[in-house]
Amino acid sequence: MRRRDDDRGMALIGVIVLTALLMSLAVVLAVQVGSDTRLRGAFASGVTGFYAAESGLNQGMGEYRNIFLDYNVPEGDDFAERQYSLGERDVTYKLSERPGNPQNIVIPSGEIFAGLNALQYRYIVNSQAVDVNGDVEASVGAEFLVGYIPLFQFVAFYKNDLEILPGPNMVLNGRLHTNGKLFLNAVNTLTVADNAAQQVFTVQVSAGAGIHRGRKDQNSCTGTVSVDMLRDVVAPFGDLDPRVLPCSGGGTRLVPVAELANWKGSMIGDIGNIAIPEPDIIKPPAALSAGGDSDPGVYWDKADLRIVLDLDQAGGLPAGPGGLAVIDVIDAAGATDAVKTAALQAFMADAAWNAGLVAGRGPSSFPGTMPIFYTDVPFAAGSGCSDAAPACANAAVTSYTPALSVRPGGSGAYNEVMGPALGAFDLNYRRGGFYNQREDRWMILLNINVRDLILWNAQNLNPFQLDGDTDEGGIVIFATVVGPEAGGASNNYGVRVFGTADVPLPGGINVSPDPTGVTVASDQAMYVVGSFNRGTAAVPAGAPRQPASLIGDSINILSQGYWQPQAACNGTQCRDGQSVAALGAAARNAQSTWVNAAFLGGVDTTPDGYPGNAQYNGGLENYPRFHENWNGTSLNYQGSFVSLGEPEHVDGLWCGTGGTCNIYNPPIRFWNFDPGYNNAANLPPLTPRFVYVQQVLFTEDFK
Repeated sequence: MRRRDDDRGMALIGVIVLTALLMSLAVVLAVQVGSDTRLRGAFASGVTGFYAAESGLNQGMGEYRNIFLDYNVPEGDDFAERQYSLGERDVTYKLSERPGNPQNIVIPSGEIFAGLNALQYRYIVNSQAVDVNGDVEASVGAEFLVGYIPLFQFVAFYKNDLEILPGPNMVLNGRLHTNGKLFLNAVNTLTVADNAAQQVFTVQVSAGAGIHRGRKDQNSCTGTVSVDMLRDVVAPFGDLDPRVLPCSGGGTRLVPVAELANWKGSMIGDIGNIAIPEPDIIKPPAALSAGGDSDPGVYWDKADLRIVLDLDQAGGLPAGPGGLAVIDVIDAAGATDAVKTAALQAFMADAAWNAGLVAGRGPSSFPGTMPIFYTDVPFAAGSGCSDAAPACANAAVTSYTPALSVRPGGSGAYNEVMGPALGAFDLNYRRGGFYNQREDRWMILLNINVRDLILWNAQNLNPFQLDGDTDEGGIVIFATVVGPEAGGASNNYGVRVFGTADVPLPGGINVSPDPTGVTVASDQAMYVVGSFNRGTAAVPAGAPRQPASLIGDSINILSQGYWQPQAACNGTQCRDGQSVAALGAAARNAQSTWVNAAFLGGVDTTPDGYPGNAQYNGGLENYPRFHENWNGTSLNYQGSFVSLGEPEHVDGLWCGTGGTCNIYNPPIRFWNFDPGYNNAANLPPLTPRFVYVQQVLFTEDFK
């Protein structure tokens, strides 16, 4: 019996020991499971905190990029710490600047847009996520580059579809880009090539939505199109060779990526959509104009001088006729600048300066003609004139309200002339009507002799504060017309630049390392009469060409012959009355003209849907709108064509050439990219640009 009891006791002890061991194992396992759970929770929390901190990094980089898109750079409060909540976490992020900003760089070989100048800034953004206990869960940082690439470094840069279909042979030197579709076609030949003589060494043809061979409005492919091919990469530009882009099957085709690869980087059809400025960069304030915006565009904000023809007010110049519309200088907020307006009126009425009677000063490029005036419409009762009736009594002084004044020695007919034939200074800052055959409308135009404005300002103690202004790379003049139709989808307002064959600023392209330059911008249609910024080769005084741009809702060109003596204009110099003549009349004949200026304007878009049922927009060859008979006459142009969208205030369609439309016959197009723009210092003031952001370093620290 005792042995059994002993055996039972030993067994019981063994059970107790085993149970204790199992309990110990359970405790250890429970501790391990709990620890693992906590570790998993901590890891998950850390990862979530990391993503939260990274979101702050991304938000910060996006905000800073938007600062650049608005043509600004971070300053002041932009460098302050910012905070927001994300779930149960607080995220803070902060920008700091690297020393040495900005730097002018050339985009290196192998990258898209290699060879272009860019203005590049370096910044660091740090971001961290803090949990509900106030502990920092994760910190991340990034160093990134923000760069500006000026759009005027392209011979053509479009937001919407870009179509090129020249009749005569056309050669384009430089780069072409569209965010939409690119259509390449020709009646004869279209060549996109480098030009060593003009210092254009880089060719790249790119599109965001495909390169097409043929027409957009018709399913047809004609002519010969060739584009220089990047043969061997030789720093810094490469070695270029022409290669034909053939038709296939006779119809319009999308060129496959594999075929474009034969150009070894000179043709890219799927580059994607590049973030570019919106057309509202040329908007004035909504408080001033029905066509304005509550957040005015950069050209208004940063303008050195804002000249406004206000049709809603009545006034007059001192010593001039009253009862006319007002021409004022306006400040950035939209209010009249009384001091500069008085200076503007003094400039307009300065007859002695205008005629060169002040020793060593002046004279005007159009002596006797007021350097700023507006063109009125002949809608007085009894005139018989309307937008639908250009054949009317538009030459009668009584066709305007109030009646136009008669020039000295003149009759009751409106026979004022432009330029030195007048013989006396004309204090009337209103002239008779210009009829736009494409729009089928009489136009109200604010006319500005930009050359005289700059010269008079420099010779009269700088009342407009223009001389030597390099804040935006030069002088920026904003001009507009405000009135009941300013905001309309179609109106008859415009700004016209004249008398500016040379721009009287010190230095110039290829003369000084950083020339001043001038930009004239408007939210309404922009017109230029005669040669503009012609340059050293053709100006007797030796004035070099300046960095220059003309910016408007659309771009219109009237030739050097538009205000010249012609028999069909009463034997005197033509005024705008010849605009109603038939295209075959002598008064509509153009003369050879030189324009050196980058263009930024709205361009119609051919609707999708070929074959045969689309309204052709005229193509790049008709980017500038013509109004004369240019047959056999050359337009010598050097610059860049940029379009950020369609016009807002003109809707006349391109209807072709010849007498049927009575709008124009095309010029001989001697067109080139301005190679001076390859140097960022030579770009016009406030050159539009697109922004790129590139991350170069990333750091992380999370628990």
